[in-house]
Order: sequence, then C-alpha cells, then structure tokens
Amino acid sequence: MSLDAEIHSSAELGFDRSAVSPESLEVVRTLKSLGYDGFLVGGCVRDLIMGLKPKDFDVATDALPAEVQDIFSRSRIIGRRFKIVHVVSRRGRFRHVVEVTTYRAASESPNGRAFSRSDHTGRILADNVYGTREEDVMRRDFTLNALYYDPLEEEVIDYLGGIRDIRRRQLRMIGDPDRRFAEDPVRMIRAVRFQARLGFELQDEIESSIRNRFRCLEDIHTSRLYDEVIKLFHQGSAEDAWDRLFETPLGKMLFPHVASPVRHGQPDSCPAFVRGALRNTDNRVRAGMPVIDSFFVAVVFWDEYRKALGRQRAERMAKHEAHGLAVLETLDDSSGLVIIPLRVRTIVQEIWWMQDLMERRPRKNIASLMANRRFRAAYDFLVLRAEAGEIDRVSPDWWTRLQDAAPNERRSMIDSLPRAKKKRRRRRAGRARAQCSPAQNQGAV
Repeated sequence: MSLDAEIHSSAELGFDRSAVSPESLEVVRTLKSLGYDGFLVGGCVRDLIMGLKPKDFDVATDALPAEVQDIFSRSRIIGRRFKIVHVVSRRGRFRHVVEVTTYRAASESPNGRAFSRSDHTGRILADNVYGTREEDVMRRDFTLNALYYDPLEEEVIDYLGGIRDIRRRQLRMIGDPDRRFAEDPVRMIRAVRFQARLGFELQDEIESSIRNRFRCLEDIHTSRLYDEVIKLFHQGSAEDAWDRLFETPLGKMLFPHVASPVRHGQPDSCPAFVRGALRNTDNRVRAGMPVIDSFFVAVVFWDEYRKALGRQRAERMAKHEAHGLAVLETLDDSSGLVIIPLRVRTIVQEIWWMQDLMERRPRKNIASLMANRRFRAAYDFLVLRAEAGEIDRVSPDWWTRLQDAAPNERRSMIDSLPRAKKKRRRRRAGRARAQCSPAQNQGAV
C-alpha cells in the first residue's frame, strides 16, 4: 500500500520535543538506534498540536512485541486481543509506563504477519496482524489519531488529513463507520468522548452509524465497557459528555433508569443532582484534584437506590437489612450494560449508608463517621444533595463547621447534639406475672 503523506515540522505546528516525556523519548531513541521505526502516535500528537498537555505518550514501531521485550529489560507483553508492550522506567519515586505497539495491518493484508479473528458481527476478537506504517494508519479509528511524530527529527507525518480535521474541529472516521463500529463498538463511546472533550463536531456518517449500530455494545465485555464509560466522565468535560451521550441512543442504553426532567422548557437527560455532580467532577479534574469512579456511580444510581430503599422499608424491614437489599436491587437491576465492579459497589454502599447517619447526626456515631475513609466522599455527596435542593443546608453546614472547628469547639458541637432516646425494654409476660401481688396470685389459684 502506498499513501501520500504530508510532512510538517513540529515548530510549524507550535511545539517541540521538550513537551515530550523523557521516558517515551528514550524508548524512541533506543528503537531507532537499533534500526527500527519509532514514532509517537495517537492522542499525544493530537494534544500537542492542539496545545493541550498529553496524559500519555504512546509509541508505534515495526519491531514485533517479542523483539521490543528483548530490547527493554523492564518490559512485559500484555493483552490477548491486541498485544502491547509496557516499557517500565523509574524517575525518582515515580514509575512510568510507555505503551509500545507494533504496526498493524488489515487481516486480509498479504503482508500481514500473525493472525486476526472476528465474530459473526464483524467484531474483532484477536488482532495481531502486523504490517507497515502505511497499513497501520488505515487501522486507526479517527483521522485526528492517525498522526505520527518523530521527536528526533521533529516532524509529524500526516497520511489522511488529520491536521486539517483538527484545524476544522471535525471528527472524521477512517473508512466506513458501520464497518469500523462493527469491528470495535467501543469506538462509538470514544467518538462521544472526543466530541465532548475537544469540542469537535461529528461527521454526519458517524452520527448515522451510531444510531444504526449502538446495540453492538451488548457484545462488549462488561469490564471494558465500564472502563470506557468512566473514562468518558473523567476527562474534564463530564457535563457535556453526558448531554452528548443522550443525544444518541447510547445514553438510554447505558443508563436506562435515568428519568428525563425538564430544563429550560425542554426535556433534560440529566437530573439536577447528577448535573451538579458532573460539574463538580469537571472542576476537580481541571484543578488537578483526584476523582473516583465510585462517586460517579453513587450519584448516577442514587435516585434508584432511594426508591428501592423505600420499597424495602415499606416491608417493615430492619434499616441495615433494607439498605443491603436496596443496594443489590439498584446495582443489579438498574445498571443496564454497565456492570458495576465489586470494589466499586463496596464504596458506593458505604457512601449511601452514611447519608442517613450524616443527616441525623447521632452523637455516638460522629467520631466513627469522621474516621471512616469514605467520610470525605460521603460529605461531598451530602453537600451536592443540598445544592440540588434534595435536603436543606442544616446537616451539610454543620459537618462543614465541624471539620473547620478547633478540638475544643468540635467537642462542644458534638456535646450539644441531642442524646438518643433510650428504647423502653418490653417485659416478658412470664416475668410480669411473677411480679403480681401475692393476693392476686392467691386469687388465681
């Protein structure tokens, strides 16, 4: 295959190799010194051109995975569907991983090495067919990700007009969207992510294909689907991603339980509480603060949990038992295709359980609540509920003051809380008869 390529200097595009991580630069330098290709590819090149800070720097090469592993002593091959080499290095206390992939070819390519396997829908199950750089570019998903940057020569190779599409802020797929989505349905979620994060417009053919192919997501392994959904909302554009997602059939497919309230006179895909949490997540990401997927899950499924809890309590069930059953019902029945991992369920369950305690503020539980490692997440959750108008500000404001208070003031605040009323113990019938007067006992004989 022969493709005409445009070659741009990185200076012309507004960046140089000083923006590249030292670890990935060293991987490229090592590969080239041994006669192999070595290019930075994908999202990192796109972000450099757009003036954004790349999160990762991935490398593409013509060296096979086993050859890459032989070159770098601290490396390992991962993946079955598509083999990737993780090259590990350390800088001070920090561990860095550079992902190295071998050029891929189409499964029917006469030059391809190794094998590819698809199912009856066209979804690729194994994709270890290796080829040339020109073949590799045709296997990538979108033109803006099909750019190859040589940091040693400081040149960007553009085969398919990706730089032009970036300047036009257009998301364009490589090849036929129907076929590409059938090969890997997760690309539909990626399209929405790029649309929201970068502010790009979707190619008309992509929008049409998503409406035709969205049910292909049913065939994706649940753990991979969960990871892609979380990634969608942890890029600093969660609110826009939610709205964009619900402009397609993907929204209702992934979150079938979400009701559609009215916003600005129009149906809104996002309840006020969820929208507030998405904005909060965006603010944290932009400020470089950590975000956790369990908080997002707790927010999105909170309304369903409250309904389930109400049904369980109507059965006069003990509070703790009702809570446990409501959690199971919510995360099993309401999550659609998005199966929640056990590690996340555990944290979500704690956040939800702590809401009742934080609202009631029983004196005996204050210290244990503050010592709980989920306290901060539960507190943020409580504040968001107040901001959405679900509860008043009394409890969240009290917890805010308590955290800011000096030790003496904190003790005073806790001591001023009302004491829990002691439950009256019921006397057993036999004991009550034994305490009757002797005369009554005699009269009963």
